[in-house]
Amino acid sequence: MRLIVGIAFSCVLLVAAWEFFWPRRPREFPALSRRLGNVGIWVANLFLAAFLLDPPARVRPALQALLGMHFPSWPVADPWLSFAAGFLLLDLSRYAVHRCEHAVPLLWRFHALHHSDPDVDVTTSLRHHPIEYVLASAVYSLAITVFDIPAAVVLIYGLAVFASEAVQHGNICLPERVERYLQPLLVTADMHRIHHSLSFDQANANYGAVLSVWDRFFGSYIRITRAEHRALVFGVRELPRRDCLRPSVMIWTPWLISRASAPR
Repeated sequence: MRLIVGIAFSCVLLVAAWEFFWPRRPREFPALSRRLGNVGIWVANLFLAAFLLDPPARVRPALQALLGMHFPSWPVADPWLSFAAGFLLLDLSRYAVHRCEHAVPLLWRFHALHHSDPDVDVTTSLRHHPIEYVLASAVYSLAITVFDIPAAVVLIYGLAVFASEAVQHGNICLPERVERYLQPLLVTADMHRIHHSLSFDQANANYGAVLSVWDRFFGSYIRITRAEHRALVFGVRELPRRDCLRPSVMIWTPWLISRASAPR
């Protein structure tokens, strides 16, 4: 576990150093309070999820007893096929949850905190409302519980998501050739950056977490030119961008969205 935590923090620190020395875009706003707020919410989310959600190994027998049924065991015996199947299933579930967070108005109100960051950087990957974080974690935990996905696959996938999201949200620029080679399979920084656009059409695209194949398969993949990347504006239309810098405002985002969206 210490090794996993060490690798996860190393990814964040590496991207943070990269965007500090070679930022892709200049910041529009002061960074300190926003970054402290993003990290603080993430730490609170970890404690909250640990307190509210039991491990799947403990939930599975209790859920089976409650429903009066027996869930099937993980059907793939070969270790490599097992890893591939579990990884794909988890990544597809993450794609599906993300699309729901944009399609369902109530879920969007909570997910909007993540999109409200006006200067996207590595700490944006940590910026999720506690209610969104717990609900999404519960869905993933339920999928792991029902399908009996092996713990090793879950652990490796979780690390892959954490590292991928750190890179995807980093204020960094990969060489164009690298982007071109990686995007057919993986969600890259340029691909995900579009998703944080203030533009409705751009924000409702490129939902993938690790693999880009789901966006291509379900028709939600878009691509823009490098010049258009430089012109991107981040945030949520209903919220003043400067207000979204303040940690005191972040937690109230769902209710601010509700108020802004209410008919007048």
